[in-house]
Amino acid sequence: MKKAKTTRFPVARIKKIMQKDDEVGKVAQATPILISKALELFLADLTLQMAKVAEARNLKKVEQWHLKYAIENEALFDFLREIVANVPDPTNGGSTEESAPVEKKKRVRTKPKPEE
Repeated sequence: MKKAKTTRFPVARIKKIMQKDDEVGKVAQATPILISKALELFLADLTLQMAKVAEARNLKKVEQWHLKYAIENEALFDFLREIVANVPDPTNGGSTEESAPVEKKKRVRTKPKPEE
């Protein structure tokens, strides 16, 4: 009896992303499944680290700066430091609110010209 291969991430999309690279040729059927599982375990670990930060500060809600703190204090996630560098951290004097509100441009509707 075959064991069902269930993944939490779309295997077809993973395969498509892998094949966008010119250096990647054929992809074995098991490869996207393994990458999906690795991605699942990676995100579970990162989420667990974020939850530990929130729990240590007696907070009930995990916020973006918890991600930054988890990445900065766990050597395993050093490769993500550049990505979270601009996230404001209220523990270091930053605020959780956006520093400058972004103004949305108003869309101008133009009426179609009548055909002659």
